[in-house]
Amino acid sequence: MTRTKWALALGGVAAAATLWACVTTGKPGGGAQGGEGTCSGPYPSYWQDPKFTSTGMWMGQTISNQPPADWKGPIFQLSQQYPSTLPSGEPEPWKAFNPFKEGLSQEEMRKQAHEYSWAVLRYIQEGNVDEGASGGDIEKDWTLCNNRVRPWVHIPFQTYEPYSGREFIHGLTREAPVTFTMKDGSKLKSTVWAVGFYDPRAAYTVGQVWKPDGTAVFPTSNVAFPEGAVIGKLLFTTATDKDIPILSNMPKWKANISAASFCKCEEKDEQSCSFQEISQKCQRTVGEVTLMQVDIAVRDNRSPSGWAYGTFVADGQVHASEKNPWNRLSTLGLMWGNDTPPAGTLAVSNPVDPRKNGFKQEVIEWDIVDRWNATTDGGHLGCNSRLDGPADSTRSSCLSCHMTGSVPDQDNELPAFIVTPKDEPAKGQCAEASGDPALDATYFADLKCSTPFSGAGVAQPQYPSGATQWVSTDFSLQLSISMVQWQEWQTDQVKEATGRRVMQGVLPGR
Repeated sequence: MTRTKWALALGGVAAAATLWACVTTGKPGGGAQGGEGTCSGPYPSYWQDPKFTSTGMWMGQTISNQPPADWKGPIFQLSQQYPSTLPSGEPEPWKAFNPFKEGLSQEEMRKQAHEYSWAVLRYIQEGNVDEGASGGDIEKDWTLCNNRVRPWVHIPFQTYEPYSGREFIHGLTREAPVTFTMKDGSKLKSTVWAVGFYDPRAAYTVGQVWKPDGTAVFPTSNVAFPEGAVIGKLLFTTATDKDIPILSNMPKWKANISAASFCKCEEKDEQSCSFQEISQKCQRTVGEVTLMQVDIAVRDNRSPSGWAYGTFVADGQVHASEKNPWNRLSTLGLMWGNDTPPAGTLAVSNPVDPRKNGFKQEVIEWDIVDRWNATTDGGHLGCNSRLDGPADSTRSSCLSCHMTGSVPDQDNELPAFIVTPKDEPAKGQCAEASGDPALDATYFADLKCSTPFSGAGVAQPQYPSGATQWVSTDFSLQLSISMVQWQEWQTDQVKEATGRRVMQGVLPGR
């Protein structure tokens, strides 16, 4: 029996009707106003949430991600009230700026992108950073259920897989390891922990998948976020300002995390570690993490792709006097297309010398890159200097990575978001002379919003419907990740209900 049939047998996965078309704005509708009450609902708030112990979700695991009896700090609550109708559009202050306009000079485009990015960030911060903005306790910031300006939500079910599952203090999930090369040639191993937020219009789309009865509806046609949807993401590092001085004066949070250098349960006898073994070998303890990067994403119909993705990075030495610690950042860049290489050419060398000549569909703040590279290689950017932050891959870009977002198939698999053959690491995506132009054309295509990811190097999905193209989650990797973990849980309730549980699905970036 296939994995999806197991899930369907449990009634956990249903077929969805067609969601929003890419350019649809929808009719104004209702939705909770203010943030009170958004943190009640049927989904776990964090990995090993004790409210879900009776479900067998943490069966046989070593418990290390629950607040101890004497804990006096914050405890994360998942904001999970998703509006059933599309909320009315709000003022969009970023619309005062238009970096997408044809004919702008590089400097004009840079100025527009800079102001656009900060307008979005200020919108995301409204009601979420009251404590930090007033010089208060930043551990209380980003508590979404207390936001009285507008209701923001999290994506549920990033809680099942032991390695990445949300920690209990701030709801951070573990992302990829990052190894910094220091100026003396030494290597600094670190781990990134992150949490994302969705505004009311983005929350409506999330609610098309995650239902108030605690079930998930897997879309059978391409997901589409509505115009004006905004997503923000905070990325923290286990590296410190002693290691990387530009992290000085940045917000620091306590977080219940596994080893700072990226704990991994070693496979034995060619058999993957079980969830039970991972929970034992990668136990969580309270540590400290530092804000390194903030990502933003906006559905904007003026953008050729329908999306604008931006990255801020820590710049704590230059902005030490900024009262609000969440603003001790600088814009690294904004992108709205992949500057697709001409047919038959490699992404690593096209466009030519972007530092000198610039890009057509993105802006990079080169002075910020240089500040990050003063002590490490953290200002690495992506393929041929396309936009990517210090937490991201040098062989990709913000859009290249996110446009692979898809609904998992019946084998709980997704398209690879980076292609790097293990036996030939010099080849694959964004490779040098031995690279594959057709692969680069796929991964650096100018894909439109709500469009299936396809092309050279992309495996065909195995959907129960027999569909031959991936169902797009409209650039949302978090939506993909949550559905993979949900489908894994649904299957495990039948196939691995009483034994060792092994992750069969594939999570992007893990």
